[in-house]
Amino acid sequence: MENSLNKTWSPEQIAGRLHLDYKYDKSMHIGFKTIYRWIYQKVIVRGNLNNLRRKCKSLKTKETRGKFNIGKNIKDRPKEVRKREKIGHWELDTVVSSSGKSKYCLSTFVERKSIYLIDKVINNRKSATFNFHCFKAFDSIPNNLIKTFTADRGKEFASYNEIEKRLNAEVYFADPYSSWQRGTNENTMV
Repeated sequence: MENSLNKTWSPEQIAGRLHLDYKYDKSMHIGFKTIYRWIYQKVIVRGNLNNLRRKCKSLKTKETRGKFNIGKNIKDRPKEVRKREKIGHWELDTVVSSSGKSKYCLSTFVERKSIYLIDKVINNRKSATFNFHCFKAFDSIPNNLIKTFTADRGKEFASYNEIEKRLNAEVYFADPYSSWQRGTNENTMV
């Protein structure tokens, strides 16, 4: 493992290779999360952590706005949302400058099936500001094309119940640190 890490392989690549090389030896099936844990506990390597794709949570910058744990979980969404069978299921997010120096940010709204994008420049990530721009963004969208919203657990979505009432749509929340659960929004180029 250390040899692969020195070649700048990611723990994901190492875990995948182990699964291929030791297909029939379950004792060698080690998950990438375990490899990350071993690295940060200094069990297997004391090398350069900058080569890692994922960083330890304690090394990341801290979220100062906080998160909340209320609302409907993404696992409770209707199956049609996951399968992208019908139009009307949206993913919401906010984007800030990587330098963090801009006083503005962007709110993004992406429809899962059509990949239709609406974006709005907003001057802060407060929930009242986000909701105002959300209502403005969906003002011209017909009601039958607004069924569900999926967001992360950032504080800008804390007033989600207002969105549910005004737009008559259910709001679901992805699990913490699981941006892949809202991959349409995360991977849409603005």
